[in-house]
Amino acid sequence: MTLTVKALSLAMAGKMADAAEELAASKNLKVVIAIMDEHGNLKYFRRMDGNNLVSVRMAQLKALTSASIPISTKALAERNEKLVNRPYLAVPGIVLLGGGLPIITRDGQHIGAIGISGANPELDELCAEAGLEAIAEDL
Repeated sequence: MTLTVKALSLAMAGKMADAAEELAASKNLKVVIAIMDEHGNLKYFRRMDGNNLVSVRMAQLKALTSASIPISTKALAERNEKLVNRPYLAVPGIVLLGGGLPIITRDGQHIGAIGISGANPELDELCAEAGLEAIAEDL
């Protein structure tokens, strides 16, 4: 049996970053956009002017979190809160703030993740959602 594996292309990642940046700019936000493949390798990175080092690192960690565990960082935080021992807090590199979203194809393949940082977690997640919407037809 042969598997057909889909991959996140550089063109798709660029389209996502453009859409996320466009939404951020329309709201006067200065965000960092990190897009990773399903293995957690950085595929695309963009930093708008005027943000800081913490946002650079957080965007990458949010993307890495959703590349490692294919759910949103917000949903992972909510799951963690329901567990008595809060186990995800002990995992190095896991971020439990909104703004990280997995990229999943129509047939359910996890091909990567996008992480946004620079605003509050809710606005970061809106920008990430704009990135996903931009490639909906490609998935």
